[in-house]
Amino acid sequence: MITGVILALVGARAYSADASPEAPGTDRALIIVGLPGDEAHAELFGRVVERWKDWLTGPLGFESKNVRILGGTGPDSVPATREAISGEAAALKQAVSPRDRVWVLWLGHANLDEGHGFLHLPGPDLRDDQFGALFRGLACREQVFWITSACSGWFIPALSAPGRVVITATERDREINETEFPMALAATVNRPPNEVDTNKDGKVSLLELFRTTVIEVGARYGADARVPTEHAQLDDNGDGKGTEDPNPKTDASDGALAARTILPWRR
Repeated sequence: MITGVILALVGARAYSADASPEAPGTDRALIIVGLPGDEAHAELFGRVVERWKDWLTGPLGFESKNVRILGGTGPDSVPATREAISGEAAALKQAVSPRDRVWVLWLGHANLDEGHGFLHLPGPDLRDDQFGALFRGLACREQVFWITSACSGWFIPALSAPGRVVITATERDREINETEFPMALAATVNRPPNEVDTNKDGKVSLLELFRTTVIEVGARYGADARVPTEHAQLDDNGDGKGTEDPNPKTDASDGALAARTILPWRR
């Protein structure tokens, strides 16, 4: 069982449709699991992480040797402290080449305080601007950040950058309740890819994955007649502002890069 929060810097062989097919880069992953808070959440986080990891190493086909994990309960596990995350981010920035692919996934708890989001970690928590600064200057052709906790919308300004897709479970508001988004994502990636390929062109884009996950979030609230307390956002134009329903055909602000980012989702 994995405990804590995952920051999955997943170099999951996703690629941009406008990228050259020659000399592909390395697919990299960093998974960070932080504090679960209680046994029930430790079990829940463990199930979600297992789904994510199975999808990444199976249908998306990235190599396990390029996956780094912070947190967890294995004999060689490293606590997901601020220092450990900082060290991994620094090593990653030094190792990547311009042709590499990197994804970042965060699962866990967070809170809002004095206009900043804080990720809950063993030891001191990590503030949104501090977290963003760790990945500033990351230079590779594909970067996708998934911040799936409460208060995650506050991380968009700090993480936003040209050529980077940032996805959060909440908007930048007082959406401080626990989110359904990570479980919805785990459910979505467990589906056959043709169910996520909403335009039926034989490919699954990052934008389609985002939209399908958002629909799953809504279904989870609707199943027990709850009012949604989270509104997922996507930013992929580097302006530091997320969009709840990005549509590159009608909205030039967000969605175009995510639509061009195609996942090599093997059946």
